[in-house]
Amino acid sequence: MRRTLALFVLLGACGDDGSAAPDADLTADAEAPRQSVAEDKLLLVGEIAEATLTGGPGDRAIITLTAPEAALDWNIHGHANGGSQTVKEELRVMSATYTFSPTAQADWSLLVRNQSTQPMTINIKVDLFHDMSWSGWQ
Repeated sequence: MRRTLALFVLLGACGDDGSAAPDADLTADAEAPRQSVAEDKLLLVGEIAEATLTGGPGDRAIITLTAPEAALDWNIHGHANGGSQTVKEELRVMSATYTFSPTAQADWSLLVRNQSTQPMTINIKVDLFHDMSWSGWQ
């Protein structure tokens, strides 16, 4: 009798007649950013802009950049312990998404440069996690 009941339970779990509730959204368990920064930044031809992120081990920033054409140069760099460190750099891209997890406590710079022959507006989104902070453009 127990075997028969177990078999019916198992068979019932396998079927789907479309009346069951949809699976839960798996992204609901993902960690939410502590702060999100979203802005458009106008850069003139050849102009460089730099923003400051402050953080260290255990912190994280997800950086998303979008330009109207593949003429955006960008990097993440820092000056921890008196040196100079380029963490990530891309040249002449239209978009980029990068998860930055600093290895040392420092002020880190997000640098963007317009390599186009005309002014362009770059869409910038930065999601900050843990104690990472955004100080804005210098």
